[in-house]
Amino acid sequence: MAAGLCVAALCLGATGRAADFEIGPQDAGSGVAAGKSQAAAPVQGQDAELGQAPPAYASELPVELDAGDVPTAYTLEKYDLRTDFRFYEGGGILGKAYLGLFPRFFLGGAADIRNFVGSGSLSVTRDDAQLLARFAILLEDRAVPALSIGWDGPSYDLEEAKGLYIVLSKRVPTRLCFVQFHGELNSDQVQNFLPSRDLRASAAATASIRNFGVFTNLDEVLDPLGPRWCAGLEAYFSPITLGLEFRDLASERPDTPASRLLRVTWNGRF
Repeated sequence: MAAGLCVAALCLGATGRAADFEIGPQDAGSGVAAGKSQAAAPVQGQDAELGQAPPAYASELPVELDAGDVPTAYTLEKYDLRTDFRFYEGGGILGKAYLGLFPRFFLGGAADIRNFVGSGSLSVTRDDAQLLARFAILLEDRAVPALSIGWDGPSYDLEEAKGLYIVLSKRVPTRLCFVQFHGELNSDQVQNFLPSRDLRASAAATASIRNFGVFTNLDEVLDPLGPRWCAGLEAYFSPITLGLEFRDLASERPDTPASRLLRVTWNGRF
């Protein structure tokens, strides 16, 4: 938690210059989300150079802050607010809230409550409440992917906490659907960090068409127990997004069966 606060403080300091300007939907170099999607007017201009235009509905899609448990490099527009609830196996619930403070930076919090649904005793520890923060170092354009650094947690449903992470995201132009690829490195051990023991990696792909989206990811790569393969479906009904995620598909981890997760997200303005 202390490491997370340090990351947030560094990000706030770095946003001092960014606070003097805003990257709106007409900024051709922006990889930051503009309202509902970073695929509005600027992306059309970028794709025009590639001979391709994005789908007409792309500007109506919500910003992808993550692909399942894998973070993306995108952030929220200033004063955008998002809440996210994941109902997982055993009656637990993971709640997250994000607030866009600057075009390049958001701050929020998360809490995991085990046995939230059911007859068991509610279980919450100090480590189950964590800070969320993300700062966009580079903004996506035609040639350069978006690059962000952030802090995410807590762990839940057999998943490791992300902790400190750095992530790249890049959109691939297509006329048929809205496609993005993401790659991430992370570790929840900031003190006494040992790469061979604590470094993790993940990769993900997201695609959206009309009011529906899909994702797949390979998470916790480099873990001694092996990676986790997850996938999911989403339906967008502004301002609500409903998702069904499938976790630990074809898992080789001992005592880790495949499971399902229900996700409900709300998008609004502060």
